[in-house]
Amino acid sequence: MILITGATGFLGKNLIPKLAQYRRLRILARKTSKIDFLKDQTNIEIAFGDIEKGVGITDAMKDIDIVVHAAARTMGKNFWEYHQTNVRGTQNIVKSMEREKIAKILFISSHAACGPSPGKTPLSELAAPKPISLYGRTKSSAERIICESMLNFIILRPVSVFGPHDMDVLRYVKIILQGISPVSGCGRKYLNLIFIEDLVQAIMQLVKVDKFNNQIYFINDGVEYELHDILDRIALILNKKVRRICIPKPIAMLYGLANDVFLPAQKRVVWRDKVRELAQRYWLCSNKKISEEYGFQARYTLDQALRKTIKWYEKQGLLG
Repeated sequence: MILITGATGFLGKNLIPKLAQYRRLRILARKTSKIDFLKDQTNIEIAFGDIEKGVGITDAMKDIDIVVHAAARTMGKNFWEYHQTNVRGTQNIVKSMEREKIAKILFISSHAACGPSPGKTPLSELAAPKPISLYGRTKSSAERIICESMLNFIILRPVSVFGPHDMDVLRYVKIILQGISPVSGCGRKYLNLIFIEDLVQAIMQLVKVDKFNNQIYFINDGVEYELHDILDRIALILNKKVRRICIPKPIAMLYGLANDVFLPAQKRVVWRDKVRELAQRYWLCSNKKISEEYGFQARYTLDQALRKTIKWYEKQGLLG
């Protein structure tokens, strides 16, 4: 049986229905979590607990042989908020696993844990981590906790992920629908992407192969993108003419601060920690390692993935 944290997040909502077709799952969730989408799913058990407080984790570990740790805080006002989930939560998971003698963990980390690339040469897994955001710093700390544990692990570092249930790209889509295409910081920006369905397929393959070999893997769709090109493609799909706007980093940071201070999380367009990441010129890494060792290859082109994502937003009535 597989234990999954982060079931109600973007990745969890896409991963669980697919993985449940193949393995029995147990979901660790807070009692306040919205888990209605899981109630009609077969092959799934619900365990209630809180990884930040260390509550309910040990009970959730019974009869488990693999943990997929996908819970993370991606938005926060300060270091402490990120630390509670990303670091303390991971510490509590690892301690419970060691206590219950569960050896295998697949940790869903992030490119942010390593930080941006210094130029157009993609980072490899051998690059020394230099995270520049609070989110990245706490994910890097979580990686160290796992690497220094007695567990057999795989650490997966997805790049920017998008697809159904993703609210970050939805924010961009809504802005583009207003006829503007804003970018934090000036100059060309280059990055990698991965569609959520490709990421889900990779995770399922890693679990099926069951080779927890204490390795770290970047994962992307194998293509280098220029940010304006991505935004232009979204505008084309929406059949919307847009005006490009370059927002200097100090102004973007001020706007992020205002969002942090005055808006609840669900209404923030951007936040300071995210601005730090968006202002970087290069977020490039190599997926060569996972491609060579596991044969991973993305199935979706960018246009196919964007169209599928926007169609899902429309079906959910999220584009207003």
